Amino acid sequence: MRLRELLGIEKNSGSELSGQRESISSDAPGDTPAADRTSGQKVMELSVVITLSDDSQIGRSALILASTTGSEEERVLKEQICDFGWKAVATEVGGLAGDLPQKITRAVVGAALNGEIVRKKSNEMHALMHAAFEAMNGFISVGMLEASIGVKIGIVRNRHWIAVAVVGDTAYHAVAHHERCGLGVMHI
Repeated sequence: MRLRELLGIEKNSGSELSGQRESISSDAPGDTPAADRTSGQKVMELSVVITLSDDSQIGRSALILASTTGSEEERVLKEQICDFGWKAVATEVGGLAGDLPQKITRAVVGAALNGEIVRKKSNEMHALMHAAFEAMNGFISVGMLEASIGVKIGIVRNRHWIAVAVVGDTAYHAVAHHERCGLGVMHI
């Protein structure tokens, strides 16, 4: 199943997409969407088509994977990435910023090995760790040792490149949390 099929969007004979509004919210105008009625939270569903034309654009797919918020959308996206001949895996990590280096190293290496993204070969592990280091440097500054952090990490690999994307929230206090992201891409 493609993301378009999941969201009920069909491609026209041209390059336009049809049925976006109707497929995303079938409630009557002025009606509260079903998700709003059950959870009490506002829900916004976005439908985006991104065309990747080069192997070096692998970072975009890793960022989108790390941005998924549900297990079904994550599964569908990983399936699409794999259909393209690439490999993909995602994992999540949380805790205080000062404790994260060890947690992230274990999570990234564990997910990449278990998901068969990399093998225990020096060039593959080296590229993975450098991409993860670059992503974390973009995500958080060194001075945020006591900040609370929750992240989702997307790892995507093709023949020549590996990308690690980190998307999540940081906060010194619960009322001041905000989103951040970081991306690292390395040649294998």
